[in-house]
Amino acid sequence: MPIFGIDISHHQGSFDVERAAREGIDFFIFKATEGSNFTDSRFGENTAKARRTGKPFAAYHYQRAGVSAAAQVAHIRKVVPRTVPVIPDVEANSGGVPLTRDLVARLRAAGYSVPLLYLPRWYWQQIGSPSLAGLPPLWSSRYPDNNVGDIRDEYADVPAHYWNGYGGLRVAVLQFTSSARVAGRSPIDGNAYRGTLAQLRALFRSSGGAPSIPQQEDTMPVKLNVGTHAQSFQIPEGADKLAINCPHGELKVKALLFVGDRYPDGKEEDGLPKFDFRGNPTPDGGKTIHRLRPWRVEIPKGATSGALYYEYPKPDDRYEYYGSLDFVY
Repeated sequence: MPIFGIDISHHQGSFDVERAAREGIDFFIFKATEGSNFTDSRFGENTAKARRTGKPFAAYHYQRAGVSAAAQVAHIRKVVPRTVPVIPDVEANSGGVPLTRDLVARLRAAGYSVPLLYLPRWYWQQIGSPSLAGLPPLWSSRYPDNNVGDIRDEYADVPAHYWNGYGGLRVAVLQFTSSARVAGRSPIDGNAYRGTLAQLRALFRSSGGAPSIPQQEDTMPVKLNVGTHAQSFQIPEGADKLAINCPHGELKVKALLFVGDRYPDGKEEDGLPKFDFRGNPTPDGGKTIHRLRPWRVEIPKGATSGALYYEYPKPDDRYEYYGSLDFVY
């Protein structure tokens, strides 16, 4: 099952983004700008609400024909903070792909992440089915019907071939309905991403290569309960470090290991993948993590999972305490 998101603009008025997040919507895309002079009146409000949810979000810019890429990017820079990814929206009256390439290049040069390109198949065919090679992956759109319903029920009607790419690009996000019911409102554009929330965060931070915004820890940590435990974990795609945190007292790491399908090289005697017992035992018989001083460890290339052996004595009886293991991108 994919994760679901919505895209909205001023046309939806004041939208309850926080309620949508509580209902299970995992990402948001908001209209920000159009051409060289239009600014969506709800963009600031929508992004402020999205920040409070902790869910990933992006802005989209409606590309306009007859307006230079330089002028359009200059307008975007006045409205959209550079920490917010920008997605070009290329459809009716947007002009051709050369303008899009110029727009994407200028956005990247200005420091923006450009993780996706909204260019529906019908418009791509209308402009002659050109090559899209080198552009960001597609945010495509195609609807099986126009019936209003729950976003998950609507996705159940989507055929697999709606995910087929075109122009040399894959479809990363699919807008599969314009009739979803979300946060008590309809019709709303519904989108799907076939991956994890961590993978979507990594995508939104990407721009054809390295992240273009400061690296930060994922907001869905692995909980570390008090006591003596062995905690396994899966490593999300795109994570390059893990951070072990202790908000109160001291947490002592006894062992930390990594493993993967092709990491490390070789096999154990029983034929299973060889484990990397990194830090087993950890320096001086254990790595002590003090209050609010996380231990950051690089994730070996090829590792896909791991395990943490630790002791976390309960600091006192005032609260329910727990540490956390976060992934850094």
